[in-house]
Amino acid sequence: MLFTPRFLVTILSVLFFLFLLTLWHRTPTGDDAWFAEQSYWLQKDGLIRSEFFRGTLGWENQLLVSHKLFLLFGAGLIKLFGFGLPTVQFVGLIPFVIILVEITAYIRQKNKLNPLYFIFLVLILIFSNRLLIRLSFENRPELMLAALGFGSFLCLKPGSHPLRSAALAGLLAGLAMLCHLNGVIYLIAGAGTYLYTRRFKEAVLFSIVGGLTLSGYFIDIVQAKDGFSIWYYQFRHDPATQTAFGWHSKLVVMLTFPKMFFESPEQAALSGLLVFMLWHQRRFIHQLPRLIKVYPIILLISFWIITKHGSGSYMPLFMPFMLVILYELYYSNPFMSWGLRSVLAAYFIIGLYGTVEIIYRNYALGSLPVAYQKLRPYIPGNATGLVPLTFFFDEYDQYPRLLCHENFINYSTQQDDLPVWANHHKADFILLDYVYRPEAFYPKPGTTTLPFYKLTYYDGRFAVYSHNRR
Repeated sequence: MLFTPRFLVTILSVLFFLFLLTLWHRTPTGDDAWFAEQSYWLQKDGLIRSEFFRGTLGWENQLLVSHKLFLLFGAGLIKLFGFGLPTVQFVGLIPFVIILVEITAYIRQKNKLNPLYFIFLVLILIFSNRLLIRLSFENRPELMLAALGFGSFLCLKPGSHPLRSAALAGLLAGLAMLCHLNGVIYLIAGAGTYLYTRRFKEAVLFSIVGGLTLSGYFIDIVQAKDGFSIWYYQFRHDPATQTAFGWHSKLVVMLTFPKMFFESPEQAALSGLLVFMLWHQRRFIHQLPRLIKVYPIILLISFWIITKHGSGSYMPLFMPFMLVILYELYYSNPFMSWGLRSVLAAYFIIGLYGTVEIIYRNYALGSLPVAYQKLRPYIPGNATGLVPLTFFFDEYDQYPRLLCHENFINYSTQQDDLPVWANHHKADFILLDYVYRPEAFYPKPGTTTLPFYKLTYYDGRFAVYSHNRR
């Protein structure tokens, strides 16, 4: 063994302690609030909708293009524990823990002699990965997809009950698609792997169970009046994706697809390590288990074909597979070289810098819900507001209606348009955060008057503009 167990435990303990520190007063993102609002209405009204984006594609009535199982899970937590910030952030933590359990189970099953040693190595990689640490306490669907998709993959291994395993694999892959339409790649990869390995009965059962499961996606669409036409309209005109349609945009995405794995240092850290290991251990690649050679390739190709946007935010869908491939490659021939030391040094520097950055940001900004609560005396009561998305925590039910800045951004990013748009949408006040969420359309700090609005509060960070009629 190249490292002593005591050394590995010490390193892992330090990393785990830093991980726990990142959870304390974790600063929310816009996605935390955006998905939390949808879950909020789902548990309250039984419909996925958004008041934040009132006026956009009819989302205030019903949002049919949505991450349905993911939002249902969030709605369940909100129902049990309220819509406070930590509640929705647990939506990321739970699948993160499941992924840890799945990878541990994979190594234990593959390595009967000394599993703990290699489990510690992989856990060290996980807890020093900035991307996984960030998403582990964030209300986004990628880790839930990864947990369900990797769980489906684990069920593909031949065993004593192949049909039962195929049914479970299909169920998990179908649930992944219910969380996010991108989850269809796990259905494609599972069926493709069964066909490639000539396990036709399992392929049929996998496809049937997966298809029946994903059909749950259409329940609210069927129930809604003109549901399919509304769904298509929302899908085709979503402000976040409408520029990705057309053959030219698709060609650009396909040609630039590899950037998903190298978009920023947090993506490049793991990708670079994997590329190095594949090259250094290339003569051992043929020894890898057939499933781990076939399934990830089909998964990657299917996503390459269907995706409208090769963003690095989708890399977590592949990360459990990247980690177990690293394990298999290293386990086939453990080694240490200056090249590996250099790549690992870069990996840990990027990860530790990112972890410390998260901790510092949490400390420097403090608790956003507490900061928002302190603003209540300076905001008009019983009023409609134009606010940052994160104002959801814990203010959403304190006001009759809130519109988010992103709703305005879908219309314009010009400073002169902000008060006009706010007035048109009957906003009684505008809240700006010049420290955490500064935007290009913000007026110069301290500006006393805007068309229709006047500055009524400014503390160097937050500015509140109240409508002149107030």
